[in-house]
Parts: sequence; C-alpha cells; structure tokens
Amino acid sequence: MQQCTGIPQKSIFLDPHNSEKLKTVIEKNRQEFVNYLHKLGLQVEHNEKTINFQNSSTTVLTLKTTCFKVDFNDNSVKITPLK
Repeated sequence: MQQCTGIPQKSIFLDPHNSEKLKTVIEKNRQEFVNYLHKLGLQVEHNEKTINFQNSSTTVLTLKTTCFKVDFNDNSVKITPLK
C-alpha cells in the first residue's frame, strides 16, 4: 500500500471481530461493506456467455474512490474514502 492524500468523505465503522487484518474485517462484515461501496458509487458490470455449452461469467466492480484511510481502534475499524 502507498500513502495518498485527499478530503475525507463519510466513514463506515465495522466490527473488527478480534482481528487486526483489514481483509478479515471486510470478509466478516462483507454485506455491510458492499452496501457502503454502493452508496459511494460502485459501478457493477456483469457479462455472461455460453460457448460450446460452457457457461462463463465475469463481474467487474469499479470504485470512484481509489484511496481509503483505515483506523483500527479497540472495538471498531473506521474506513474513510478520500477524494
């Protein structure tokens, strides 16, 4: 990860579930985090195709925000997008 600068936007607070790893925190709070991303402006593009009776699909999620500030506290994780 590299440091970035920007103006803080509306934050989300997640339960850390006794973890200090961001990936684990997001996995444990998956639905709440995805709903938050939709509010920020998540763009979803989904494609399905069938070739020779084989189905395949691709889903691409694109965020308007590229940088997030993450603060771990004793009982919450604060994630703030920077614009």
